[in-house]
Amino acid sequence: MTAGLTVLFVGIGVLELSTFSEEAKIGAFVSIGILLAVYGAAYVFRTTGYTLTGDELTIHRPISDVTYSRQTIDSVRIVTKEQLKFTIRTFGVGGFWGYYGKFYNSSFGKMTWYVTRRDQMVLIKTADKIILVSPDNIDSFTRDLEKDTHVLS
Repeated sequence: MTAGLTVLFVGIGVLELSTFSEEAKIGAFVSIGILLAVYGAAYVFRTTGYTLTGDELTIHRPISDVTYSRQTIDSVRIVTKEQLKFTIRTFGVGGFWGYYGKFYNSSFGKMTWYVTRRDQMVLIKTADKIILVSPDNIDSFTRDLEKDTHVLS
């Protein structure tokens, strides 16, 4: 999806610049500016990795990492794409540099996703939030996350 949207955005820019009259070029520049802003925002808020320390789970992004205390984690479980069928994106990105933001599912309720791939997902439940991540090695990640925390699962 990311590659397709990149090609689409470039194509729109080239088409507008090559077909708009000189008087209408300001519209092309505004349009291209909006597309660049969307592209840039999606890029800087995408998930790039995860780090587990003794006290925290850190979700890395190019701008403003997100940190959760391991003491607040109530449960950890692996979930499948099938279990997340009919999930609704309420305020987030669904495939452009990943899947991140706010989502809703009737089985799990409101969730915050920091997902790079949908074939390996881990659901982390805290007292007030459900977080979804997609580490490369989910078995090792869930085992390490449950170790030395008060996980109730």
